[in-house]
Amino acid sequence: MRINDEVILFFSVLKWLFIASLIGCVVGVVASGFILSLHYIIEQSNQYQHIFYWLPVSFFVANLLSQFVLKRHLGTDALIDAINKNYGKLEGSFIPTKVVNVVLILATGGSAGKESPCAQIGAGIGSVCANLFRVDDIDRRKMVLCGFCAGFACVFGAPMAGALFGIEVLAVGVIVYDVLLPAFVASVTAYQVSSVLGVTFFYYPLTFIPAFGQGFFIQLLAGGIFFGLCAYALVRAIQQSTQATNAIPLWRPLKGLLGGIILVGLTLLFSRDYLGLGLNLMEDCIKGIHVSGYAFLLKALFTIITLSISRSGSVITPVLFIGATAGSFFSQLVGADQSTFAAIGFVSLLAGTTNTPIATSMLAIELFGASVAPYAAVSCVLSYLMSGHQSLYASQRLIIPKSGAIAISPGDAIGSLSADRKPTDIRLSNWLRRLKSFFNNLAKSGNHLKGE
Repeated sequence: MRINDEVILFFSVLKWLFIASLIGCVVGVVASGFILSLHYIIEQSNQYQHIFYWLPVSFFVANLLSQFVLKRHLGTDALIDAINKNYGKLEGSFIPTKVVNVVLILATGGSAGKESPCAQIGAGIGSVCANLFRVDDIDRRKMVLCGFCAGFACVFGAPMAGALFGIEVLAVGVIVYDVLLPAFVASVTAYQVSSVLGVTFFYYPLTFIPAFGQGFFIQLLAGGIFFGLCAYALVRAIQQSTQATNAIPLWRPLKGLLGGIILVGLTLLFSRDYLGLGLNLMEDCIKGIHVSGYAFLLKALFTIITLSISRSGSVITPVLFIGATAGSFFSQLVGADQSTFAAIGFVSLLAGTTNTPIATSMLAIELFGASVAPYAAVSCVLSYLMSGHQSLYASQRLIIPKSGAIAISPGDAIGSLSADRKPTDIRLSNWLRRLKSFFNNLAKSGNHLKGE
């Protein structure tokens, strides 16, 4: 029996509307429960001014659990790898078994985020639904990715950006179009459910955007380059710090104890502002309230120590904090509007560290309004390009290099590209070859005339 393509597509759309809505509802309920519980615990712990003195103990316990109890934990990197390589087939429990670690770290003031557990919750629920429906590998991958995107949407409070981020973070240079509809439906559903259940999100539509002229666009271009270099430096610092920590010949829990002591000392030396999620200072920065020019450097230091020592928590919230405060610093440097550049830095640093310029441009629209969109998009793309072939997620695939002049084989995981590799051959386009040949001939003619 022959059936028109349109009929097949119609029933395929109905199928994915149902599946994506189901996954989105479940992810919204479970992720909201986690987020609300985490916020309550953090709120209660913040009532104790010196709770950060418990950081050495929480780091010690977190490393102890990681080493002896939670060996099969799935991190965001492992989820990306499973979706890319194994059609989303997840090894280990679908429940984020390191939720206890994340709560311990954040409750006592560790500089980390909450995105990783939500992404794990979403991907795990997608995997369970795939098992229940007994789907093939292609559909399993879509269902796991639906849950993955829905988890990010619950954290960002931006369903379109959450969906695009979950898709774009898989590979550099491509977007999988066949999963767009289910990812959007799952993300929107999860976001709406979490909103109904009481999860609150940060929105701050910018009321003032500088005019295109008067040097603003030049400042924007310089800012995009600055955020890209910051992104490169942050990724490399986290990588090097993690390698250095792993090389220390000490029992892992003892490393956690020492790392916690270092953070306590830094907190006493500087401020508590750089502990935990840091949402209040980040929001103040975007609202135009003055913050210290070195705030982004201190937050980066606190984050690097937390992630390399504790091996728990997510890095996205700290990246957003660092981006906003770096934008504030840059605005002070060039005499620009603080709110505008804090908002642009907020999304640009995330674009550079995760190679997701499209998702972060959408995030700017959903959080700060459409008026900032053209400028945020330019800065996000610049940051993405200037950060090089680096990523916070080593499992991210490099499909299309950031420049055709760089000879890198596509398809490999970014983590397999050694940052210390020898310089690669530069692929010159035809017009550059002709230009090079012209100047070479010109130099030869000049030397010939001198000889005469």
